[in-house]
Amino acid sequence: MASGPAEITIVGSGVAGMLLARELLREGREVLMIERGAFRDHATQLSMDAADEGHGEEVEIPTSEHNTDSSYPWDYDYAVGGSGLHWTGVTPRLSPADFELHSRYGVARDWPFGYQELEPFYEEAEHVLAVAGDRRTPFPRRTGYRLPAHPLSPLDKLLAPHLEPFYALPQARPTRPVDGRPACCGSARCRLCPVDARYSPLQTFERDVRGKPGFTLRERTIVERVKVSGSRAVSLQLVDGDGNRSTLPVRTVVLSANGIENPAILMRSGLVGGEVGRGIYDHDELVLRYTVKRPLPNGYGTTLSTGVSYTYADGPFRSRRAGIIVSPYNPGIVVREQMAEGIVQGRNGKKLRADLLKRFQHTLVLAASGEDLPRQDRFVELSPDKDRFGIPLNRVHYPPESSYLTDSQQFVQRDIERRLSSFGARLERVEHVQGGHLIGTCRMGKADGVVDPDLRHHGVENLYVSGASAFPTYSPAHPTLTIAALAIRLGRHLARV
Repeated sequence: MASGPAEITIVGSGVAGMLLARELLREGREVLMIERGAFRDHATQLSMDAADEGHGEEVEIPTSEHNTDSSYPWDYDYAVGGSGLHWTGVTPRLSPADFELHSRYGVARDWPFGYQELEPFYEEAEHVLAVAGDRRTPFPRRTGYRLPAHPLSPLDKLLAPHLEPFYALPQARPTRPVDGRPACCGSARCRLCPVDARYSPLQTFERDVRGKPGFTLRERTIVERVKVSGSRAVSLQLVDGDGNRSTLPVRTVVLSANGIENPAILMRSGLVGGEVGRGIYDHDELVLRYTVKRPLPNGYGTTLSTGVSYTYADGPFRSRRAGIIVSPYNPGIVVREQMAEGIVQGRNGKKLRADLLKRFQHTLVLAASGEDLPRQDRFVELSPDKDRFGIPLNRVHYPPESSYLTDSQQFVQRDIERRLSSFGARLERVEHVQGGHLIGTCRMGKADGVVDPDLRHHGVENLYVSGASAFPTYSPAHPTLTIAALAIRLGRHLARV
């Protein structure tokens, strides 16, 4: 790298940061990437996971231990690759309506641009992530997917007529070898893929970033604050893993950490206007368990979920209750819980096996992901407590879901019973599962919010914020593909300025 500050300094190395670096390096720009965690290759991650030692090396304990209003388990990694190291690879687009909730339904706010603006970048992101999908899709598309979809499971095919519109689930797991990645192994162990088929930011790091001219990585380094002079960021205050502080001059800075760390850096820098930290959100995903009278073909399918229903995703009802998308869970129930219960009750041998088989075949498991409206009473702030380096801890206020979401969840639970009445479906159990999606604390707005439509900070002309923290609304869809599309779009913008 040439002497002096890098052209672009990226804070964070997850999906957003890594794809942004890829775009900039392809255009010949100099990039310095700063990551709070450490590098672990895929083989090391697998060995650590097997030993139950965690996912990556952390400089400091996670934010999740410092919530005030709840014990909500925020899930993210400090590591090169960020939380993109561990996810299930689900990659739907947001729908056109998701960008226009206020215009269409009079709730929340619109994005500062519509679906058509992001569509070509969705296509790019799907190519880079090697997303497998079907020609039949709920999203307007200019072209088909690069790879064929994972086939619908027997369970999908059985349920699809009752949950139309029903589609193959787009997933960042190739159905054939591509770009040096193997095809999906079909083990349904998707969160940490055993063969490294599911997209990981480390794949982009090794293929398109690491060792490229103009790229430098500083790992195990905290960005304590951004120093601003006038309307420009001039330097970063850094703290390394040993507590040593240093000052780094900068030319352009992009915060690509996550929905907790991005606003925390801004607040530590005194950049507190424009709703910084407000509106944090994580998808409240329900696991719905129904008992049914007829046996189901559970236990088949190449991945955890291969189909998705958009029956409840969109419509005029979103003026009063949330959109929800529903996916059948191919593995069915985990029988070890029922096995332990049966043993305690004195059952064993053939009787226990027969009971477990019947329970497995007569239980339907569905995953339901819903949205809530942005809320001012959900926010990130700086705690009066400090870490061992003297940096204020993050503190998250996260009261329970509003009736906008819970009313829709209750409606969906009842309506699925109605739609599956021929199966004799009866709701048995509802579990809440957090999605690990830290969204909405640095939202986009043309004249308000924290950043403009190009993701530039409204008050600091050479400071940008990328990732899901810039989303103005949430959608029931998983955010990763939209994060990737926005990162590619930002990379193209910064390469021009």
